[in-house]
Amino acid sequence: MSSNTLIVLLAVFCLLMFGLVGWLYMRQRSALKTNQARIAGLQDMLKKQYQHRVESIGVIASAMMDKQCEYTEGCIRLKQLVEQVEPEILAQDEYKVIELMYSETEHMPIKEQWTQLDKTAKQKFTQQRFKLEAKHEVAIHAAAVALKQRQFAGYQNLS
Repeated sequence: MSSNTLIVLLAVFCLLMFGLVGWLYMRQRSALKTNQARIAGLQDMLKKQYQHRVESIGVIASAMMDKQCEYTEGCIRLKQLVEQVEPEILAQDEYKVIELMYSETEHMPIKEQWTQLDKTAKQKFTQQRFKLEAKHEVAIHAAAVALKQRQFAGYQNLS
C-alpha cells in the first residue's frame, strides 16, 4: 500500500470519525432538549397537583367551618392533604388536633368495611366518633379556620 493511499484512508477515517462525533453530539443535544421538556412538563404537573391540594385544603376547612363536613372526615382528609403539601405544620400546636383525630379514628372501618358492619357496631363507632368530635370541637374548628387562612409556602421547582 502506498503512502498516498494510507493518507487518503486516514483522511476518510478522520472524516467519518468527525461525522460520527457530530452525529453523537446532535443526538445528545436532542435527548437533552427532550429531557428538559419532560422535566418542565412534570414540574407543571406537580405545581398543578400542589395547587389543587392547597385549594382542597381550603374547601374542606370551609366545609368544616360551615358544618357541611363532619369533623372526623374533615380531619382525615386534611391530614392526608397537609402531609402532601407541608407536613411539618401538623406538629404545630394549632394543627395537632388534626393528627390526633386521625390517629384516634384510623382503626374505624370505612367504605366497604363500614357497609359490612352490623347496626350495633356502626352505632358503637359512631358514638366514639361523636364523643371525640365533641371533646375536640373548639380545637378542630380553630384548626380549620387557621388552615383556611394559611398561606402555604408554594410549590418549589426541582431545578
